[in-house]
Amino acid sequence: MKILKTGCGNTQESFIEDRLTDGVNVIFSNDNNKGKTIIFQGMMYALGNEPIFPSGFNYKSYYFYTSIEHNGEIFEFLRKNSTIAVKQGDIVTVFNDTSELKYFVTKNIFSLPYIIKDGFQKLVDLSLFYQLFFVGQDRRNPSNIVNNGYYNKQDFANMLYALSGCLTLTESIEKLKTLRLELKKCKSNIESLSKRLTLYREHPEIASAVSKTADRENMEKERQEYQALNDAISTMQKKRARLINRKIKLENLISELNSLNTQLKSGEIRCRDCGSSNITYVSGDLSFELTNDLVRKNVMRSISDSITLYTAEITELQQRINQKQDELKQKIQKTPVPVSNMLIYSETIRTYSEDEERLSELHDKQDALEAEIETEQNLQDSNSQKQAKVKESILASMNSFYKLIDPDGTQIFKDFFSTKSMTFSGSEEQEYYFSRTLAIFWHLKHDFPIIMDCFRKGELSTKKENIMIKEYQKTGAQVILSSTLKDEEYSSGTKYYNMDGVNAINYESNPNSHILQSIYCERFMGLVDSFGVIY
Repeated sequence: MKILKTGCGNTQESFIEDRLTDGVNVIFSNDNNKGKTIIFQGMMYALGNEPIFPSGFNYKSYYFYTSIEHNGEIFEFLRKNSTIAVKQGDIVTVFNDTSELKYFVTKNIFSLPYIIKDGFQKLVDLSLFYQLFFVGQDRRNPSNIVNNGYYNKQDFANMLYALSGCLTLTESIEKLKTLRLELKKCKSNIESLSKRLTLYREHPEIASAVSKTADRENMEKERQEYQALNDAISTMQKKRARLINRKIKLENLISELNSLNTQLKSGEIRCRDCGSSNITYVSGDLSFELTNDLVRKNVMRSISDSITLYTAEITELQQRINQKQDELKQKIQKTPVPVSNMLIYSETIRTYSEDEERLSELHDKQDALEAEIETEQNLQDSNSQKQAKVKESILASMNSFYKLIDPDGTQIFKDFFSTKSMTFSGSEEQEYYFSRTLAIFWHLKHDFPIIMDCFRKGELSTKKENIMIKEYQKTGAQVILSSTLKDEEYSSGTKYYNMDGVNAINYESNPNSHILQSIYCERFMGLVDSFGVIY
Protein backbone atom coordinates (compact mmCIF):
# COMPACT_ATOMS: atom_id res chain seq x y z
CA MET A 1 0.00 0.00 0.00
CA LYS A 2 1.21 3.51 -0.85
CA ILE A 3 -0.22 6.85 0.24
CA LEU A 4 -0.75 9.06 -2.81
CA LYS A 5 -2.56 12.08 -1.45
CA THR A 6 -4.24 13.25 1.74
CA GLY A 7 -6.07 16.32 2.97
CA CYS A 8 -8.87 17.71 5.09
CA GLY A 9 -11.21 20.67 5.09
CA ASN A 10 -14.63 22.09 4.32
CA THR A 11 -16.01 24.97 2.24
CA GLN A 12 -14.25 27.58 4.40
CA GLU A 13 -10.75 26.14 4.93
CA SER A 14 -8.82 23.17 3.63
CA PHE A 15 -5.38 21.68 2.96
CA ILE A 16 -4.05 19.05 0.55
CA GLU A 17 -0.76 17.16 0.74
CA ASP A 18 0.13 15.57 -2.58
CA ARG A 19 3.92 15.78 -2.56
CA LEU A 20 4.57 12.30 -1.15
CA THR A 21 6.92 9.93 -3.00
CA ASP A 22 7.52 6.20 -2.90
CA GLY A 23 10.65 6.51 -0.73
CA VAL A 24 11.42 8.32 2.52
CA ASN A 25 9.41 11.51 3.02
CA VAL A 26 10.16 13.95 5.85
CA ILE A 27 7.60 16.65 6.60
CA PHE A 28 9.38 19.23 8.74
CA SER A 29 9.18 22.73 10.16
CA ASN A 30 11.14 25.02 12.48
CA ASP A 31 8.38 25.07 15.04
CA ASN A 32 5.43 23.11 16.35
CA ASN A 33 1.82 24.02 15.52
CA LYS A 34 2.44 23.92 11.77
CA GLY A 35 -0.20 21.26 11.12
CA LYS A 36 1.99 18.17 10.78
CA THR A 37 0.05 16.12 13.32
CA ILE A 38 -3.33 17.11 11.83
CA ILE A 39 -2.16 15.84 8.44
CA PHE A 40 -0.78 12.57 9.87
CA GLN A 41 -3.82 11.85 12.00
CA GLY A 42 -6.22 12.94 9.23
CA MET A 43 -4.47 10.67 6.76
CA MET A 44 -5.07 7.61 8.97
CA TYR A 45 -8.49 8.79 10.19
CA ALA A 46 -9.78 8.78 6.61
CA LEU A 47 -8.56 5.17 6.33
CA GLY A 48 -10.62 4.10 9.36
CA ASN A 49 -8.32 4.83 12.30
CA GLU A 50 -9.58 6.13 15.63
CA PRO A 51 -9.40 9.95 15.96
CA ILE A 52 -6.40 11.23 17.95
CA PHE A 53 -6.29 14.87 16.90
CA PRO A 54 -4.65 17.71 18.86
CA SER A 55 -6.86 19.28 21.52
CA GLY A 56 -8.78 22.29 20.24
CA PHE A 57 -9.11 20.90 16.73
CA ASN A 58 -12.82 20.31 15.98
CA TYR A 59 -12.31 17.42 13.57
CA LYS A 60 -16.05 16.69 13.36
CA SER A 61 -16.50 19.84 11.29
CA TYR A 62 -14.27 18.63 8.45
CA TYR A 63 -14.04 16.09 5.68
CA PHE A 64 -10.92 13.92 5.56
CA TYR A 65 -9.55 12.45 2.35
CA THR A 66 -6.81 9.92 1.60
CA SER A 67 -6.04 8.13 -1.65
CA ILE A 68 -3.92 4.98 -1.75
CA GLU A 69 -2.49 2.63 -4.33
CA HIS A 70 -2.47 -1.09 -3.54
CA ASN A 71 -1.52 -3.85 -5.97
CA GLY A 72 -1.79 -1.43 -8.88
CA GLU A 73 -5.29 -0.22 -8.00
CA ILE A 74 -6.23 3.21 -6.64
CA PHE A 75 -8.74 3.59 -3.80
CA GLU A 76 -9.95 6.94 -2.46
CA PHE A 77 -11.35 7.33 1.07
CA LEU A 78 -13.56 10.21 2.25
CA ARG A 79 -14.68 10.43 5.86
CA LYS A 80 -16.81 12.74 7.95
CA ASN A 81 -17.42 11.67 11.53
CA SER A 82 -18.40 7.97 11.44
CA THR A 83 -19.44 7.86 7.77
CA ILE A 84 -16.83 6.70 5.27
CA ALA A 85 -17.04 6.48 1.49
CA VAL A 86 -14.61 4.48 -0.64
CA LYS A 87 -14.25 5.20 -4.36
CA GLN A 88 -12.64 2.92 -6.90
CA GLY A 89 -12.91 4.36 -10.36
CA ASP A 90 -16.53 5.45 -10.72
CA ILE A 91 -17.84 3.10 -8.02
CA VAL A 92 -18.54 4.64 -4.60
CA THR A 93 -19.40 2.50 -1.57
CA VAL A 94 -20.61 4.11 1.66
CA PHE A 95 -20.22 2.73 5.19
CA ASN A 96 -21.83 3.91 8.41
CA ASP A 97 -18.90 3.00 10.63
CA THR A 98 -15.44 1.47 10.67
CA SER A 99 -16.82 -1.99 11.49
CA GLU A 100 -18.54 -2.10 8.11
CA LEU A 101 -15.47 -0.62 6.44
CA LYS A 102 -13.07 -3.30 7.70
CA TYR A 103 -15.03 -6.10 6.03
CA PHE A 104 -14.98 -4.22 2.73
CA VAL A 105 -11.25 -3.57 3.10
CA THR A 106 -10.37 -7.20 3.87
CA LYS A 107 -12.46 -8.44 0.94
CA ASN A 108 -11.47 -5.87 -1.67
CA ILE A 109 -8.17 -4.19 -0.75
CA PHE A 110 -5.91 -5.96 1.77
CA SER A 111 -6.51 -8.87 4.12
CA LEU A 112 -6.99 -8.29 7.83
CA PRO A 113 -6.16 -11.14 10.24
CA TYR A 114 -8.52 -12.93 12.62
CA ILE A 115 -7.69 -13.22 16.31
CA ILE A 116 -9.38 -14.85 19.31
CA LYS A 117 -11.15 -12.21 21.40
CA ASP A 118 -13.43 -13.00 24.35
CA GLY A 119 -13.58 -16.61 23.24
CA PHE A 120 -14.65 -15.80 19.69
CA GLN A 121 -12.85 -15.55 16.38
CA LYS A 122 -12.85 -11.89 15.36
CA LEU A 123 -11.58 -9.88 12.41
CA VAL A 124 -9.30 -7.21 13.88
CA ASP A 125 -10.35 -3.59 13.69
CA LEU A 126 -8.40 -1.22 11.47
CA SER A 127 -7.33 0.86 14.49
CA LEU A 128 -5.40 -2.14 15.88
CA PHE A 129 -4.04 -3.25 12.52
CA TYR A 130 -2.64 0.19 11.67
CA GLN A 131 -0.48 0.11 14.82
CA LEU A 132 1.77 -2.33 13.01
CA PHE A 133 3.19 0.50 10.94
CA PHE A 134 1.75 3.81 12.20
CA VAL A 135 2.99 5.65 15.30
CA GLY A 136 1.29 8.95 16.07
CA GLN A 137 2.61 11.76 18.22
CA ASP A 138 0.00 11.63 20.99
CA ARG A 139 -1.19 8.98 23.45
CA ARG A 140 1.91 6.87 23.00
CA ASN A 141 2.18 4.18 25.64
CA PRO A 142 5.12 1.78 25.36
CA SER A 143 3.49 -0.50 27.96
CA ASN A 144 0.30 -0.97 25.92
CA ILE A 145 -1.34 -0.20 22.61
CA VAL A 146 -2.57 3.27 21.70
CA ASN A 147 -6.14 3.89 22.89
CA ASN A 148 -6.23 0.63 24.81
CA GLY A 149 -9.74 -0.24 25.85
CA TYR A 150 -11.47 -2.97 23.94
CA TYR A 151 -8.12 -4.17 22.58
CA ASN A 152 -4.98 -4.73 24.63
CA LYS A 153 -1.36 -5.69 24.11
CA GLN A 154 -2.15 -9.43 24.03
CA ASP A 155 -4.49 -8.76 21.10
CA PHE A 156 -1.61 -6.98 19.36
CA ALA A 157 0.64 -10.01 19.97
CA ASN A 158 -2.07 -12.38 18.72
CA MET A 159 -2.39 -10.25 15.60
CA LEU A 160 1.35 -10.71 14.95
CA TYR A 161 0.99 -14.47 15.47
CA ALA A 162 -2.00 -14.59 13.13
CA LEU A 163 -0.07 -12.73 10.44
CA SER A 164 2.82 -15.15 11.01
CA GLY A 165 0.47 -18.09 10.47
CA CYS A 166 0.71 -19.60 13.96
CA LEU A 167 -2.36 -18.43 15.89
CA THR A 168 -4.59 -21.23 17.16
CA LEU A 169 -8.10 -20.27 16.09
CA THR A 170 -11.47 -20.98 17.70
CA GLU A 171 -12.19 -24.07 15.59
CA SER A 172 -9.19 -25.90 17.00
CA ILE A 173 -9.91 -24.80 20.57
CA GLU A 174 -13.56 -25.81 20.36
CA LYS A 175 -12.72 -29.08 18.62
CA LEU A 176 -10.29 -30.05 21.37
CA LYS A 177 -12.86 -29.15 24.02
CA THR A 178 -15.54 -31.28 22.28
CA LEU A 179 -13.17 -34.23 21.88
CA ARG A 180 -12.24 -34.18 25.55
CA LEU A 181 -15.89 -34.09 26.62
CA GLU A 182 -16.63 -37.03 24.30
CA LEU A 183 -13.65 -38.94 25.70
CA LYS A 184 -14.85 -38.31 29.25
CA LYS A 185 -18.29 -39.69 28.34
CA CYS A 186 -16.70 -42.68 26.61
CA LYS A 187 -14.59 -43.52 29.68
CA SER A 188 -17.68 -43.24 31.88
CA ASN A 189 -19.53 -45.75 29.67
CA ILE A 190 -16.55 -48.10 29.76
CA GLU A 191 -16.48 -47.97 33.54
CA SER A 192 -20.22 -48.66 33.73
CA LEU A 193 -20.05 -51.63 31.36
CA SER A 194 -16.99 -53.07 33.07
CA LYS A 195 -18.90 -53.25 36.32
CA ARG A 196 -21.68 -55.19 34.63
CA LEU A 197 -19.39 -57.74 33.04
CA THR A 198 -19.08 -59.98 36.10
CA LEU A 199 -20.47 -63.14 34.58
CA TYR A 200 -17.82 -65.53 35.87
CA ARG A 201 -17.75 -64.08 39.35
CA GLU A 202 -21.55 -64.05 39.66
CA HIS A 203 -22.19 -67.54 38.12
CA PRO A 204 -19.49 -69.99 39.30
CA GLU A 205 -22.10 -72.78 39.23
CA ILE A 206 -22.07 -72.84 35.42
CA ALA A 207 -18.76 -74.74 35.16
CA SER A 208 -19.98 -77.27 37.71
CA ALA A 209 -23.29 -77.78 35.92
CA VAL A 210 -21.56 -78.40 32.62
CA SER A 211 -19.23 -80.96 34.17
CA LYS A 212 -22.10 -83.03 35.64
CA THR A 213 -24.10 -83.35 32.42
CA ALA A 214 -21.33 -83.83 29.87
CA ASP A 215 -19.85 -87.00 28.54
CA ARG A 216 -16.42 -87.62 30.09
CA GLU A 217 -14.65 -87.97 26.73
CA ASN A 218 -16.34 -84.98 25.22
CA MET A 219 -15.76 -83.05 28.41
CA GLU A 220 -12.02 -83.72 28.25
CA LYS A 221 -11.95 -82.61 24.65
CA GLU A 222 -13.88 -79.49 25.57
CA ARG A 223 -11.53 -78.86 28.48
CA GLN A 224 -8.48 -79.09 26.24
CA GLU A 225 -10.02 -76.71 23.74
CA TYR A 226 -10.88 -74.29 26.54
CA GLN A 227 -7.35 -74.62 27.88
CA ALA A 228 -5.82 -74.02 24.44
CA LEU A 229 -7.91 -70.90 23.95
CA ASN A 230 -7.07 -69.63 27.43
CA ASP A 231 -3.36 -70.33 26.89
CA ALA A 232 -3.42 -68.54 23.53
CA ILE A 233 -5.20 -65.55 25.06
CA SER A 234 -2.76 -65.49 28.00
CA THR A 235 0.29 -65.68 25.70
CA MET A 236 -0.97 -62.84 23.53
CA GLN A 237 -1.84 -60.76 26.60
CA LYS A 238 1.70 -61.20 27.93
CA LYS A 239 3.18 -60.23 24.56
CA ARG A 240 0.87 -57.22 24.46
CA ALA A 241 2.07 -56.18 27.92
CA ARG A 242 5.72 -56.44 26.79
CA LEU A 243 5.03 -54.34 23.70
CA ILE A 244 3.18 -51.72 25.72
CA ASN A 245 6.11 -51.59 28.16
CA ARG A 246 8.60 -51.13 25.30
CA LYS A 247 6.43 -48.44 23.76
CA ILE A 248 6.22 -46.56 27.09
CA LYS A 249 10.02 -46.75 27.48
CA LEU A 250 10.52 -45.36 23.97
CA GLU A 251 8.00 -42.56 24.62
CA ASN A 252 9.90 -41.70 27.82
CA LEU A 253 13.13 -41.75 25.83
CA ILE A 254 11.63 -39.31 23.30
CA SER A 255 10.73 -37.00 26.21
CA GLU A 256 14.28 -37.24 27.56
CA LEU A 257 15.77 -36.49 24.15
CA ASN A 258 13.46 -33.49 23.76
CA SER A 259 14.64 -32.34 27.19
CA LEU A 260 18.25 -32.86 26.10
CA ASN A 261 17.55 -30.83 22.94
CA THR A 262 16.28 -27.96 25.11
CA GLN A 263 19.32 -28.16 27.40
CA LEU A 264 21.71 -28.18 24.44
CA LYS A 265 20.12 -24.97 23.16
CA SER A 266 20.45 -23.21 26.53
CA GLY A 267 23.83 -24.53 27.63
CA GLU A 268 26.26 -27.47 27.49
CA ILE A 269 25.63 -31.00 28.74
CA ARG A 270 28.52 -32.77 30.51
CA CYS A 271 28.82 -36.08 32.32
CA ARG A 272 29.01 -35.52 36.08
CA ASP A 273 31.45 -38.44 36.53
CA CYS A 274 33.94 -37.98 33.71
CA GLY A 275 33.24 -34.45 32.53
CA SER A 276 32.75 -35.52 28.91
CA SER A 277 30.42 -33.45 26.71
CA ASN A 278 29.79 -36.46 24.41
CA ILE A 279 26.28 -37.88 24.89
CA THR A 280 25.52 -41.13 23.10
CA TYR A 281 22.51 -43.30 22.36
CA VAL A 282 23.11 -47.05 22.15
CA SER A 283 20.84 -49.29 20.08
CA GLY A 284 22.07 -52.88 19.88
CA ASP A 285 25.62 -52.71 18.62
CA LEU A 286 25.37 -49.17 17.33
CA SER A 287 26.11 -45.96 19.24
CA PHE A 288 25.07 -42.50 18.11
CA GLU A 289 26.50 -39.10 19.06
CA LEU A 290 23.50 -37.12 20.39
CA THR A 291 25.28 -33.76 20.58
CA ASN A 292 25.24 -33.78 16.78
CA ASP A 293 21.94 -32.14 15.79
CA LEU A 294 21.44 -34.16 12.58
CA VAL A 295 22.24 -37.46 14.31
CA ARG A 296 19.94 -36.60 17.21
CA LYS A 297 17.07 -35.85 14.81
CA ASN A 298 17.65 -39.17 12.97
CA VAL A 299 17.71 -41.08 16.28
CA MET A 300 14.46 -39.41 17.39
CA ARG A 301 12.84 -40.19 14.04
CA SER A 302 13.96 -43.84 14.33
CA ILE A 303 12.51 -44.07 17.84
CA SER A 304 9.24 -42.50 16.66
CA ASP A 305 9.06 -45.09 13.87
CA SER A 306 9.54 -47.85 16.43
CA ILE A 307 6.73 -46.41 18.56
CA THR A 308 4.45 -46.41 15.51
CA LEU A 309 5.41 -50.03 14.77
CA TYR A 310 4.74 -51.13 18.36
CA THR A 311 1.38 -49.33 18.30
CA ALA A 312 0.40 -51.25 15.15
CA GLU A 313 1.53 -54.56 16.70
CA ILE A 314 -0.43 -53.84 19.89
CA THR A 315 -3.55 -53.08 17.86
CA GLU A 316 -3.14 -56.28 15.85
CA LEU A 317 -2.62 -58.33 19.02
CA GLN A 318 -5.71 -56.80 20.59
CA GLN A 319 -7.76 -57.84 17.58
CA ARG A 320 -6.42 -61.41 17.82
CA ILE A 321 -7.13 -61.51 21.55
CA ASN A 322 -10.68 -60.33 20.88
CA GLN A 323 -11.06 -63.05 18.25
CA LYS A 324 -9.91 -65.79 20.65
CA GLN A 325 -12.15 -64.41 23.38
CA ASP A 326 -15.11 -64.56 20.97
CA GLU A 327 -14.27 -68.20 20.21
CA LEU A 328 -14.16 -69.02 23.92
CA LYS A 329 -17.44 -67.22 24.52
CA GLN A 330 -19.14 -69.16 21.69
CA LYS A 331 -17.94 -72.49 23.17
CA ILE A 332 -19.35 -71.54 26.56
CA GLN A 333 -22.69 -70.72 24.97
CA LYS A 334 -22.80 -74.17 23.28
CA THR A 335 -21.96 -76.09 26.43
CA PRO A 336 -25.01 -78.09 27.69
CA VAL A 337 -26.33 -77.18 31.12
CA PRO A 338 -29.31 -78.29 33.15
CA VAL A 339 -32.59 -76.93 31.83
CA SER A 340 -33.18 -75.20 35.16
CA ASN A 341 -30.01 -73.16 34.63
CA MET A 342 -30.19 -72.84 30.85
CA LEU A 343 -32.66 -69.97 30.79
CA ILE A 344 -30.68 -67.99 33.32
CA TYR A 345 -27.39 -68.87 31.63
CA SER A 346 -28.43 -68.08 28.04
CA GLU A 347 -30.00 -64.75 29.00
CA THR A 348 -26.91 -63.80 30.99
CA ILE A 349 -24.66 -64.87 28.15
CA ARG A 350 -26.71 -62.82 25.69
CA THR A 351 -26.44 -59.74 27.89
CA TYR A 352 -22.78 -60.41 28.54
CA SER A 353 -22.10 -60.89 24.84
CA GLU A 354 -23.80 -57.66 23.89
CA ASP A 355 -22.09 -55.73 26.66
CA GLU A 356 -18.67 -57.14 25.85
CA GLU A 357 -19.10 -56.28 22.18
CA ARG A 358 -20.18 -52.79 23.17
CA LEU A 359 -17.23 -52.52 25.55
CA SER A 360 -14.83 -53.48 22.76
CA GLU A 361 -16.39 -50.81 20.54
CA LEU A 362 -16.02 -48.25 23.32
CA HIS A 363 -12.35 -49.14 23.79
CA ASP A 364 -11.79 -48.67 20.05
CA LYS A 365 -13.60 -45.34 20.22
CA GLN A 366 -11.49 -44.31 23.21
CA ASP A 367 -8.30 -45.12 21.29
CA ALA A 368 -9.52 -43.11 18.30
CA LEU A 369 -10.52 -40.14 20.45
CA GLU A 370 -7.22 -40.15 22.31
CA ALA A 371 -5.32 -40.26 19.00
CA GLU A 372 -7.36 -37.36 17.61
CA ILE A 373 -6.90 -35.37 20.83
CA GLU A 374 -3.17 -35.98 20.67
CA THR A 375 -3.07 -34.78 17.05
CA GLU A 376 -5.06 -31.63 17.84
CA GLN A 377 -3.03 -30.95 20.97
CA ASN A 378 0.19 -31.41 19.02
CA LEU A 379 -1.09 -28.84 16.52
CA GLN A 380 -1.78 -26.35 19.30
CA ASP A 381 1.57 -27.11 20.94
CA SER A 382 3.25 -26.62 17.59
CA ASN A 383 1.55 -23.24 17.21
CA SER A 384 2.69 -22.28 20.71
CA GLN A 385 6.26 -23.18 19.81
CA LYS A 386 6.03 -21.21 16.58
CA GLN A 387 4.64 -18.22 18.49
CA ALA A 388 7.61 -18.37 20.85
CA LYS A 389 9.96 -18.36 17.86
CA VAL A 390 8.11 -15.41 16.28
CA LYS A 391 8.40 -13.46 19.51
CA GLU A 392 12.04 -14.40 19.92
CA SER A 393 12.81 -13.33 16.35
CA ILE A 394 11.06 -9.95 16.60
CA LEU A 395 12.56 -9.16 20.02
CA ALA A 396 16.06 -10.05 18.80
CA SER A 397 15.55 -7.67 15.88
CA MET A 398 14.19 -4.94 18.20
CA ASN A 399 17.21 -5.18 20.47
CA SER A 400 19.53 -5.19 17.47
CA PHE A 401 18.01 -1.97 16.08
CA TYR A 402 18.10 -0.39 19.53
CA LYS A 403 21.80 -1.13 19.94
CA LEU A 404 22.47 0.10 16.41
CA ILE A 405 21.23 3.58 17.20
CA ASP A 406 22.10 3.62 20.92
CA PRO A 407 25.14 1.38 21.59
CA ASP A 408 25.38 2.66 25.16
CA GLY A 409 21.66 2.21 25.87
CA THR A 410 20.70 0.08 28.86
CA GLN A 411 17.27 -1.08 27.74
CA ILE A 412 16.67 -4.74 26.90
CA PHE A 413 13.34 -5.49 25.26
CA LYS A 414 11.83 -8.72 26.59
CA ASP A 415 8.36 -8.21 25.16
CA PHE A 416 6.64 -6.32 22.37
CA PHE A 417 5.71 -3.75 25.01
CA SER A 418 7.57 -2.34 27.99
CA THR A 419 6.50 -2.87 31.58
CA LYS A 420 4.74 -0.04 33.40
CA SER A 421 7.75 0.30 35.70
CA MET A 422 10.20 0.69 32.81
CA THR A 423 11.41 4.28 32.54
CA PHE A 424 12.35 5.77 29.19
CA SER A 425 14.66 8.74 29.30
CA GLY A 426 15.55 11.21 26.56
CA SER A 427 14.96 9.70 23.15
CA GLU A 428 14.62 6.09 24.34
CA GLU A 429 10.86 5.99 23.84
CA GLN A 430 11.34 7.06 20.24
CA GLU A 431 14.09 4.47 19.85
CA TYR A 432 11.70 1.83 21.15
CA TYR A 433 9.00 2.66 18.57
CA PHE A 434 11.59 2.86 15.80
CA SER A 435 13.01 -0.56 16.77
CA ARG A 436 9.61 -2.22 17.12
CA THR A 437 8.21 -0.83 13.88
CA LEU A 438 11.22 -1.91 11.82
CA ALA A 439 11.47 -5.30 13.54
CA ILE A 440 7.84 -6.01 12.68
CA PHE A 441 8.35 -4.80 9.11
CA TRP A 442 11.29 -7.11 8.50
CA HIS A 443 9.59 -10.05 10.17
CA LEU A 444 6.33 -9.75 8.24
CA LYS A 445 7.80 -8.03 5.15
CA HIS A 446 4.42 -6.34 4.84
CA ASP A 447 3.28 -4.11 1.98
CA PHE A 448 2.35 -1.06 4.04
CA PRO A 449 4.08 2.29 4.46
CA ILE A 450 5.91 3.12 7.67
CA ILE A 451 4.34 6.27 9.10
CA MET A 452 5.73 8.01 12.17
CA ASP A 453 4.68 11.43 13.38
CA CYS A 454 7.35 13.35 15.32
CA PHE A 455 10.00 10.69 14.76
CA ARG A 456 12.63 12.81 16.56
CA LYS A 457 10.61 13.02 19.77
CA GLY A 458 12.78 13.16 22.90
CA GLU A 459 15.64 15.30 21.55
CA LEU A 460 16.91 12.61 19.22
CA SER A 461 20.48 13.41 18.17
CA THR A 462 21.39 14.11 14.55
CA LYS A 463 23.66 11.07 14.51
CA LYS A 464 20.86 8.75 15.62
CA GLU A 465 18.46 10.42 13.21
CA ASN A 466 20.80 9.78 10.28
CA ILE A 467 21.12 6.11 11.23
CA MET A 468 17.34 5.81 11.46
CA ILE A 469 16.78 7.35 8.04
CA LYS A 470 19.32 4.97 6.48
CA GLU A 471 17.53 2.02 8.08
CA TYR A 472 14.19 3.31 6.81
CA GLN A 473 15.65 3.54 3.31
CA LYS A 474 16.80 -0.09 3.46
CA THR A 475 13.18 -1.24 3.73
CA GLY A 476 12.38 -0.08 0.20
CA ALA A 477 8.93 0.85 1.52
CA GLN A 478 7.24 4.22 1.48
CA VAL A 479 8.16 6.02 4.70
CA ILE A 480 6.43 9.16 5.94
CA LEU A 481 8.02 10.98 8.89
CA SER A 482 7.55 14.33 10.57
CA SER A 483 10.23 16.35 12.29
CA THR A 484 10.51 19.62 14.20
CA LEU A 485 13.96 21.15 13.73
CA LYS A 486 16.04 23.23 16.10
CA ASP A 487 16.77 26.82 15.08
CA GLU A 488 20.36 26.12 14.12
CA GLU A 489 19.35 23.12 12.01
CA TYR A 490 16.66 25.02 10.15
CA SER A 491 18.70 28.19 9.59
CA SER A 492 21.41 26.23 7.79
CA GLY A 493 18.87 25.53 5.05
CA THR A 494 20.40 22.16 4.16
CA LYS A 495 18.63 19.83 6.55
CA TYR A 496 16.97 16.91 4.67
CA TYR A 497 17.40 18.64 1.28
CA ASN A 498 20.93 17.28 0.99
CA MET A 499 20.05 13.75 2.08
CA ASP A 500 20.10 11.31 -0.82
CA GLY A 501 16.81 9.54 -1.32
CA VAL A 502 14.87 11.80 1.08
CA ASN A 503 11.89 13.85 -0.09
CA ALA A 504 11.92 16.99 2.09
CA ILE A 505 8.53 18.71 2.55
CA ASN A 506 8.76 22.05 4.36
CA TYR A 507 5.74 23.16 6.43
CA GLU A 508 7.37 26.27 7.88
CA SER A 509 5.38 28.58 5.59
CA ASN A 510 2.09 27.36 7.08
CA PRO A 511 0.48 29.82 9.52
CA ASN A 512 0.84 28.83 13.16
CA SER A 513 -2.04 26.61 14.31
CA HIS A 514 -3.85 27.25 11.04
CA ILE A 515 -2.72 24.85 8.33
CA LEU A 516 -6.23 24.89 6.83
CA GLN A 517 -6.61 27.84 4.45
CA SER A 518 -9.20 29.07 1.99
CA ILE A 519 -6.81 28.86 -0.96
CA TYR A 520 -7.06 25.05 -0.92
CA CYS A 521 -10.86 24.91 -0.67
CA GLU A 522 -11.65 24.72 -4.37
CA ARG A 523 -9.27 21.82 -4.97
CA PHE A 524 -10.25 19.95 -1.84
CA MET A 525 -13.99 20.34 -2.27
CA GLY A 526 -13.49 19.13 -5.84
CA LEU A 527 -12.28 15.86 -4.33
CA VAL A 528 -15.39 15.77 -2.13
CA ASP A 529 -17.57 16.45 -5.18
CA SER A 530 -16.07 13.46 -6.98
CA PHE A 531 -17.77 11.19 -4.44
CA GLY A 532 -21.16 12.72 -5.25
CA VAL A 533 -21.40 14.18 -1.74
CA ILE A 534 -23.81 17.07 -1.19
CA TYR A 535 -22.63 19.62 1.38
